[in-house]
Amino acid sequence: MEPHRFEQDGERFEARFERADTGWLAHIRRLDDGRVRTIAFPDGAGYAEDDLRGSLIAGCEAAVAQLRAAQPTRH
Repeated sequence: MEPHRFEQDGERFEARFERADTGWLAHIRRLDDGRVRTIAFPDGAGYAEDDLRGSLIAGCEAAVAQLRAAQPTRH
């Protein structure tokens, strides 16, 4: 599946998609610094039957907004 590039609040991202045994993985890279986050999208409800790629893209764009809002944790 082709990668998807998008921008949010002045930051640019690229999402690359990979099929896994139980769903899809999206590797989302922030283009400015190369930082990568991987998000899993399990098989099941939530995908548009006629537009899998569009469903994954929407999920990635929503996830980026949430990831940027989250504060780092300390272990």
